[in-house]
Amino acid sequence: MLNQQCTRLAKTLRRNGEIFWSGIQSSSHGGGSKFVPARGFPTSPTTVSMEALRARQPPHLLRSDVYQMVPPQDIAAQDLADLASPRVLADPAAVLRVYRRHAAGGETPDPAVLIRAMAQLGFLFDPNSFFASSDRQILTSHKHFRALAHDLAQAGPQLPAAAAPILLYAMSCLEYRCGPLMPSLLGKVIENLTTWRHEVLTLLLHSIASLGLGCSSSATEIRFDLGDGTMSDDYSYICRLLAEELGRRITGDSGLSSLASEDSSLHDWARAAFAVVMADMYDVPVSPHGPPLLAALVERASGQVGGRQELDGSGWAQFFLYQTLYCADVERPASEELVKRAMPMWMQERLHERWLDEIVLQSQPQGADKMQQDVDKCLRRTNTQALLNCSAGRDWDEQHCWFAGFMLKPRIALECDSMLPIGPGRPRPSGWLALKSRLLRKMGFKVVTMHRCFWDKLTDDQKDDQLLRLRVDVGYEHDEDLQRRQRKIRQTAFQRDEYGKPSWAPFPSGTGEEAAASGVGSAGSG
Repeated sequence: MLNQQCTRLAKTLRRNGEIFWSGIQSSSHGGGSKFVPARGFPTSPTTVSMEALRARQPPHLLRSDVYQMVPPQDIAAQDLADLASPRVLADPAAVLRVYRRHAAGGETPDPAVLIRAMAQLGFLFDPNSFFASSDRQILTSHKHFRALAHDLAQAGPQLPAAAAPILLYAMSCLEYRCGPLMPSLLGKVIENLTTWRHEVLTLLLHSIASLGLGCSSSATEIRFDLGDGTMSDDYSYICRLLAEELGRRITGDSGLSSLASEDSSLHDWARAAFAVVMADMYDVPVSPHGPPLLAALVERASGQVGGRQELDGSGWAQFFLYQTLYCADVERPASEELVKRAMPMWMQERLHERWLDEIVLQSQPQGADKMQQDVDKCLRRTNTQALLNCSAGRDWDEQHCWFAGFMLKPRIALECDSMLPIGPGRPRPSGWLALKSRLLRKMGFKVVTMHRCFWDKLTDDQKDDQLLRLRVDVGYEHDEDLQRRQRKIRQTAFQRDEYGKPSWAPFPSGTGEEAAASGVGSAGSG
């Protein structure tokens, strides 16, 4: 059996050897030196399937799908929808997050998203909000908000004209004056001056005056620095242009006078009247030889009030009207009598009765801004007696209408200007602060305005030195009697057994004198 198996194996080996040598002989007879095996094997790899390649990929590469869909070219629609969602609508941080996500897309930010983000932030901090002034400053100092303002300034020429009123209103609500963006917005306002509706004109007039860009004197120029190093045009006359356009609408010289009479509300007229007062344009006429515009605005606003109940529920309009009357009474312009006669006496009496309890308490800014808090710390370090947010008025006033930032003796008012300058080293306070400073000077106060653009560059020692010099220049008087009557407040917490510890230790018992002294000491400590 074994011999048969060996014989079969030998035949198989002999047959394979013949096949092998026959292949060599065939190649040598052909004249070539290339070896061609008897059995053919492929010399190039065949096409590998995607399944085989995926099987050889590392696991972390399989987590991403290389065949995912290409994102759409316009992603602004989704960002606009997110800005309008309820979870983002009332959250300033969420608004900035949506903007950052849109700006991180790699493309130029869409102006529609930028306008919507800035307008939404302005509406969140409007006068009816519960945010304090320091909250606005925390937002406007954030790097993402500054990036938003920078992108808006870069997109200034591409912004539509209809975006100018809403962006100016948003900046007035935020108390933020973006210098690089202002020239493009103000230019669009001037170009479309005759096409704006009446309520838009009143909104523009109030917003621009609140930003401190209203100026009654032609000697003061308002110019902004441009990106190429040059200066912009002078915009000190823009409030006067808006006021003159309103006067033409009222007198009927404009083709849109019908719109001014039909679609105007009490709030529009009252807001425009207070803006004229902020810009110190009491005597601007409605026409070259007509009555004062301020009197016409007050008369139109009074004509919209049907009774006491409607006046009590008019919101900010009643604040604007009463402040207009009070400012005219303090500054005494040539149009003072006409302005007072333009409002019925029952309205004046009603506003006077409700001023303290119902009007002024709900309209004053809540809290103090960051610069005011820093100045307060400086006043404490220098032992300067000052009252924070103290009401001020004339000696015969029954009730005060304005509040000074800091009140010092004798009749000294310190005001803090936190508005951004219109250029390096060129501060300009807001319209509200400029009006308050004018009124306080008329009341006999010495008004000192400290600007944030200079104050923030000083160290604490320099701030204290400046304040001490200021005290000498304005004639500050320190009340020693008040300082003695003020109770000193402890600055550290009480410790356990603080009053149970003896102030000194008794002598140890020993000699007679030492024991007697110890006894006296023990009796005294008890």
